[in-house]
Amino acid sequence: MLKNMPFVAVWTGETVSTLGGSFSTLASSWLVYQITDSVTAMGDMLLIYFLPSLLMQLIIGPYLDRWNRRNVMVFSQWTRGIVALAPLLLLVHEQPVVWPLYLVSLANGLIQPLYVPSSMALIPMLVQKEQITSANAWLDGSSRLMMVLGPPVGGLVVAAIGGEYTLMLVALFYGLSGLLLLSCRMPTVDTADYSPKQSWGSQFWEGIAFFRQQAILIWLGIFLSFVQFALGVTSVLNLPFVADELLGTSYQYGLFIAGFPLGYFFGSLLVGRQKQLKKRRLVMLGSLLVGGSTFVALSFTDNIWLAVTIEVIAGMAAPFFHVHSNSLFQQIVPNHLLGRVLSVRLLIIRTAMPLGIVLGSRLGDIWGIRPLFVLIGGIICLVSLLGLTLPYFRFLDRSSSDS
Repeated sequence: MLKNMPFVAVWTGETVSTLGGSFSTLASSWLVYQITDSVTAMGDMLLIYFLPSLLMQLIIGPYLDRWNRRNVMVFSQWTRGIVALAPLLLLVHEQPVVWPLYLVSLANGLIQPLYVPSSMALIPMLVQKEQITSANAWLDGSSRLMMVLGPPVGGLVVAAIGGEYTLMLVALFYGLSGLLLLSCRMPTVDTADYSPKQSWGSQFWEGIAFFRQQAILIWLGIFLSFVQFALGVTSVLNLPFVADELLGTSYQYGLFIAGFPLGYFFGSLLVGRQKQLKKRRLVMLGSLLVGGSTFVALSFTDNIWLAVTIEVIAGMAAPFFHVHSNSLFQQIVPNHLLGRVLSVRLLIIRTAMPLGIVLGSRLGDIWGIRPLFVLIGGIICLVSLLGLTLPYFRFLDRSSSDS
């Protein structure tokens, strides 16, 4: 993979971007909580990110197949960098307001539907078909490693220079990422299958129609929706779980948050070494079963170090589903349809995230954190077991050409 310079340019650009994104999330959350002293305000910031993102996901899909994917990614990174400077207004006016931070969250939510499908659709253009799984493992693994390094390093940076100046550093990260992506030499593409004169509606329904014709794509999206729902719940429960249930410190909370991406990094290394996957259903749905079991295990945990270990195990299992799921989409969907089909997929799975956020923030105080962990873990385990045992789901074992 390191001999493929266009891929290396995208890989390094996305790695720098992920590190900057982890800094941005930590600094923005810190500033919002510092200004408002409200967990609800932090939840509102998440919803401001996700809800407009869903609308953009619905609209933008057909257009992504018309545009140069590398240029879309460069535009996304540089726009993020500019918007990341908005909280500097807090220093200029010296007013404790949160709207500049909400603006950053809104902009990132609108840009993500542009960046993610373009990135996924670009990879099959840069690598050979048999290298797609390895390429996704490289991208996922390095991104998760940055998610491990980002929170503790970002916390030190925020403590040293403040949240506002940290976001200025984030702007530099995004600018550098855009430059690295801009250096990626695009291959020549046969545009015979592209139809730029089609209306938005016809292209959107073409993406929907292709998605509906492929049972494997539909069910992969459904399985991922349950995972995203669980992640939405835990995004608002992890902090009170560590602080109140486990009586952990802020440092221990950082270790807990870093456990999943650390495990994901090591799991992606294992996935990347797989040359051919024969029992795809067992591997992919088995990893979801392990992931669901870790939620249940957390509900019975009273030790912070055991909780961190469980998160590492959950992270190691996750790429065995996610990397192969991404690779299947990239192998099955024709290149000229990838943008709109991936947008349909992301629309389905990302709709579940805000539902999880609402459930976690509303029922966490009523039911308690541990019962909610059991609930979401039990749901994922049940869905995974159905996929493993019902004969209907044998299509997951077929080759991409058969699918």
